[in-house]
Amino acid sequence: MNRKIEFRGKEIKTGKWIYGYLSFFYVDGRNENGFIHTDKARIYSQDDAIAYDVLAETVGQFIGLKDKNKIKVYEKDIVECKYGIGQIVYEEGKFILGGKDYPKGMDISIRLSEIQLEVIGNICENKELLK
Repeated sequence: MNRKIEFRGKEIKTGKWIYGYLSFFYVDGRNENGFIHTDKARIYSQDDAIAYDVLAETVGQFIGLKDKNKIKVYEKDIVECKYGIGQIVYEEGKFILGGKDYPKGMDISIRLSEIQLEVIGNICENKELLK
């Protein structure tokens, strides 16, 4: 699949979604295991050529597919299809549909035309949709 590499994240100051390239992470420090931890990221917007600080936990990558309404689908989106409601996650080198209705995950790129995805929210703003 040949797709545009694009990310989105919520700007720290305004809460507005920013779309573009993930340019780098800020480093706040390391935990006891030596892993870098941070709560900020930066996305460079192609629309206005500005880099915005975004919340790291909101960053998700465009999966290269659109839903049945021609809306771009991003990692962390909550989608509905004929099998139920699930969340788009990146796991083991591919984007899958995970959640209570998909305990083992489903590779959505293989079955997209069959399952007719519709984006109904995202995990950052609509966690209640997965209950």
